[in-house]
Amino acid sequence: MKAIWLLISLTWFTVAQGQSIVEIPADSRVTIGYPDSEDAALALKNKSSQGIDVATVNKVSGVQLSGFGLGPFGKATVAVPPLALLELHNTSDNAVRVSYEVTKAAKEVADKGERYIGFTLRNETLRSIPLIIPGVMNPNLSPQSNSGVRLKVGQEIKYKKGGRAHLLLVVDDSIKEGDVLFVGERIAQVND
Repeated sequence: MKAIWLLISLTWFTVAQGQSIVEIPADSRVTIGYPDSEDAALALKNKSSQGIDVATVNKVSGVQLSGFGLGPFGKATVAVPPLALLELHNTSDNAVRVSYEVTKAAKEVADKGERYIGFTLRNETLRSIPLIIPGVMNPNLSPQSNSGVRLKVGQEIKYKKGGRAHLLLVVDDSIKEGDVLFVGERIAQVND
């Protein structure tokens, strides 16, 4: 009886919280769509010990707009633009559980004098690149993927190598709105 009560309570709590849980079979993809909205986002929680690839994909053409890796037990909030879908790809040999909740995208509240620049981090290599953007997120760029970001001038971007974080770049005026930065190339320059 206790088990039934616990199951009912957990189901009610999940519904009350507005969260959904999806199980992604091994080596499979799941696509999540919701009505087009300018201020909607999906809060994701990986509830498994395996990482997954997260991508926004154009509904019409199927072209990937941005993407990153969500590590084991990782959390991320993804703003999905209108006419796009969120695609979750489980590349592991085991099923993965991910919970998600539709939320409002965070509005940028910029202080006077703070400038934000929108640009793309492209992983042109054939290996994942773990990044650290302090105070913002810790994306794991999947091979051959793009991740759109909007960061304030002065924000550091670091990469992990050998268990340590190394400075990759600091957002400054040399980065223009809409630029594409090749992360693998920049890491090679930093390591030289």
